[in-house]
Amino acid sequence: MKEDKENTRPKEKKVELKCEDGEKTEKSKEKKEAMTKIVIRRLPPSLSKEELEEQLQPLPEVDYMEFFSNDTSLYPHLFARAYISFKNEDDIVLFRDRFDGYVFIDNRGQEYPAIVEFAPFQKIAKKRSKKKDSKCGTITEGKDFLLWVSSPFF
Repeated sequence: MKEDKENTRPKEKKVELKCEDGEKTEKSKEKKEAMTKIVIRRLPPSLSKEELEEQLQPLPEVDYMEFFSNDTSLYPHLFARAYISFKNEDDIVLFRDRFDGYVFIDNRGQEYPAIVEFAPFQKIAKKRSKKKDSKCGTITEGKDFLLWVSSPFF
């Protein structure tokens, strides 16, 4: 029975490297990067970014920090969360030891034990530039538009 090319799974590419000892080793082509981005979950819904930064002090050097307030569409799980990317990998363990299970208290006195874990998506979001489109509002100046307006059918 002939296999369809669409249903076949591509094989993992391997690269053979020779060590100084003459010994061959196999390594996958993909390079693994260190995980430096963590997420703090189950934060109080009324918590603001400023209040969180105040409670996390002293915070080690970070590349990126993003705070997301509670989402009312996820009722009854109305929690805030924060993503932090550290510059130094060793700071992650210290941060986790300090804040995993740390109890945050909201303005009504309700307790929220936080969960610290590696973020499932390790990339950092890029800031989008708010450039104005240079063509915006210029349709009345285009030669095709002027030709159309001057046509006898208009």
